[in-house]
Amino acid sequence: MNTAEWIIVAILSLTLFVFLTLSIILITKLFDLTYEAKHLVKDLRKIAKGGQKIVDKAGDTVDTAASDVTKTTSAVKDAVVHAVKKKLDTDK
Repeated sequence: MNTAEWIIVAILSLTLFVFLTLSIILITKLFDLTYEAKHLVKDLRKIAKGGQKIVDKAGDTVDTAASDVTKTTSAVKDAVVHAVKKKLDTDK
């Protein structure tokens, strides 16, 4: 083999070595990224469950408040009707 062939073989070997090294590094980083993504998904699911609990409690609070408003409105209506009837009875 002459010198030019040896230079080409050396360049190709070096290129293959660099490619393999970078591939191994990339694959390792991708595995780390996947591991972190799994933990992130777990954390996000916990946050979503907590958020759902908050929404449920808020819904219960709104339902209770709506019920209280309905009761108060009915009581005010009854008081006004009673006062008007009483006023009409006294005017007769």
